[in-house]
Order: sequence, then C-alpha cells, then structure tokens
Amino acid sequence: MKALIAYFLRSYSVSQRYFGPLAGIIIAVLILYSYKPNPVMNSYAATAVLLFIACAWLGLSFLNHEHAVQKQVVIVQLRSARRYSIGGFLTLILITLLLDLFIVIFPVVTGRFNEPVGVERIILVFTGHALLGILGIAISLYLQSSWVSRTSYAAGLMLITIILSIGGSKVAELIPGPVVPVLLPPVFPVMDAMMNADDLPVSSLLGAYAHALVYIILLVGFYLYRSGRMDYNKTT
Repeated sequence: MKALIAYFLRSYSVSQRYFGPLAGIIIAVLILYSYKPNPVMNSYAATAVLLFIACAWLGLSFLNHEHAVQKQVVIVQLRSARRYSIGGFLTLILITLLLDLFIVIFPVVTGRFNEPVGVERIILVFTGHALLGILGIAISLYLQSSWVSRTSYAAGLMLITIILSIGGSKVAELIPGPVVPVLLPPVFPVMDAMMNADDLPVSSLLGAYAHALVYIILLVGFYLYRSGRMDYNKTT
C-alpha cells in the first residue's frame, strides 16, 4: 500500500492539478490570520469549513488527474480495483492531515490568537478539521468522472452540496423534520460544535463529531463497494 500511495503522490504532483486547491486553502488561511488577535474557536471553525471546501475540490482534482487507460493498467497490476480505490482514498487522507496540521499549528506558532490555545483545544480542533476535510473528500468520490461524466455537472453538484452543507441550519428551518439533518453532510453541526466548544457539554461535542464520522463511513463504504465492482468490470 505504501508503494501505491507513493505512486499516487508522484502521479498527482506531476499533473500539477494540486495547485488550485492547495494554493486556495493556504491563501485563505493567511488572509484570515493577516490581522491579530483572533478568537480561538471561531477562527478554527472558519478554517475547518475552508478545509472542507478545499478537500472537496482537492478530491475531485485528484480523482480525475489520471488517464483512464493508465488507471486500468494500475488496477490490472494490483489485481484489485478495491485496493486501488483504497489507496487513492488513503492518499487523499494523508494530504488532508498534512493540511490539517498546517492550519492548526500556523496560528499558534505565529501568535495570532488572543489567548492561549491549550492541548485539549488543539486535539479538539485537529479532529474537527480532519473530519470536515475527509468529509469533503468523501463527497468528491461520487463526483469523479467515472461517476459523473460531465465536468460542469460535477462542479455544479459540488457547489450545491457545499452551500447546502454549510447552511444546514437554515435548510432545516425551511424543511422541518429529520430528513435534512440525516441527508445533508454534517458540516454545520461540526462547525457549530467547534464554535461553542467551551460552553457545550462533552456529549454534545462528541455527538456532532460522531455524526460526521458515521456519515463518512457510510459514504466511503458504499463507494468502495460500488466503485470496486465498476472499475473491475471495466478492466475485464
């Protein structure tokens, strides 16, 4: 698996499709912290949402960077379409965690906050950023070219999903009932939990994080099952 991840990183870096999403998130973070001091949890809640958007974009560019023939050759060499999909997903998680580390540590070492952060908050925000970043990746899995053939459709669906996810509370007000909280990616619950982490009980905080984790597991699990069969059939 290490060799497969190394291959993906090399292939993706050569394609240079990483530049847009990586430059976008780094510039956005630098602009956010261009003035100081900043409130700790509100700032981290904002950067977590930025990471969600960037990772959705990053995932889409990564999943579409490889030529179809090259992809089929790699799957044949691996003798497992599912292993190929897992390798790609793990590569995206690695990139996400590196971005997560930068976003969490940068304002601390540069003194951008109005108060000490503390180890507990660092763990909390690192986990929150990781969940939203991986959630963005999980959504992009279903919008890659092998699932949505037209790039314009995929971009449009991505934009709509991002907007609805961030504005989840407003959508829930317009459509009462459990449907919206269950179907929409839980970006707003995690963002809200991070913003109010100092006042919320631990159970509410863990509940918001667990909601995101379950959503990710369901999305990724179905993707690995379905795409593995699709890709394998294409190569046989």
